[in-house]
Amino acid sequence: MTRLRDGSLPLPSLRRFFKDWGLFSVEVVALNAVSYYVHLPFFIRNFDLLPAFTDKIAEELIVPKPPGHTLMLLETAKALGLTREEIFEQPASPAGRAISDYCRRVFQDGSIAELWGLHTYEETLGHWSKQWAKALTSHYGLSGGQAVYFTAHAEADLVQHEEHMGHGPLNRMILQRILEQDLTTTKLGYDPKYCAFTMVDLHSLMEMNALDDPYPS
Repeated sequence: MTRLRDGSLPLPSLRRFFKDWGLFSVEVVALNAVSYYVHLPFFIRNFDLLPAFTDKIAEELIVPKPPGHTLMLLETAKALGLTREEIFEQPASPAGRAISDYCRRVFQDGSIAELWGLHTYEETLGHWSKQWAKALTSHYGLSGGQAVYFTAHAEADLVQHEEHMGHGPLNRMILQRILEQDLTTTKLGYDPKYCAFTMVDLHSLMEMNALDDPYPS
């Protein structure tokens, strides 16, 4: 991130990161929809949380129009010289794939405490996205419109935007309710703190891999 912020990160390394990140991004949006079904009983019992949670899922799928945030992703990818086929149809690098595989494990097989421990990571992406948007527009020649994936997430993950609750504050609210109701069952070695910190570690792994495995090489 230091090299990105000062504009010294080589464009092929930047492309490698965004190529791997793009596949993770589209998969995790789909997994959010899956988690609605998996944990529906909790949200029915805590019905006051349901409007904001379902709005978050819908927003990612339909804003600015269907298929939602995927359109923003592809707009920024195009500006970086990446095609839709490169993002979605070519395999991610092994190090870049790790975060997707971990999320699939927790989203599909994890307890609700594990999942919302993982979700606390999302708020950090708002601050991270601000740095990406600033770097791309200051050092890499992208316009604000071309950097839309990051400008949109800098807002969506942190604060109230239009009529949508910020994703970070919503995740904290849901996790607090989970803990208040003592829904703290976890798999061996998978407490909420571990689930959150592992997301940070795997994000870092993807970033470091972009330095070692630029795209195209």
